[in-house]
Amino acid sequence: MSPRAIRWLLFGALVLALPVPMLGPFGGLVPPVRTAFLLGATALVAAMEGAAGPVLGILMLFAMQLALGLALAWLLAWGASRLLAGLGEGLRGGVALAVVAVLLIAASSVEVYETSFGREPRASLLGLVP
Repeated sequence: MSPRAIRWLLFGALVLALPVPMLGPFGGLVPPVRTAFLLGATALVAAMEGAAGPVLGILMLFAMQLALGLALAWLLAWGASRLLAGLGEGLRGGVALAVVAVLLIAASSVEVYETSFGREPRASLLGLVP
């Protein structure tokens, strides 16, 4: 597996599972994909009802949160792919797949996320699904 493919694979897994602190008054730890969902829902509210009141501020807060989460995921994926680049092609692909598997299994099994907008205050990756 090429370093570029590993970088994209790790980036995708981190976007799904990396707990990132939320900005603003909401608090919590959520993966970037959850922030993207909240951004989309807020954008729909703004489109349907208008961006008056706090809607525009919340929309901007979620956009900044998503940008920071994606940037952090990209930097971590880039760094990990650079670390793995020295290994042989088969070995680095196996290590990358193992890291992704461990990350996704751990995120699905352990309640590492603190949710402001969820059913429960703490959740695993599977508990974040609306």
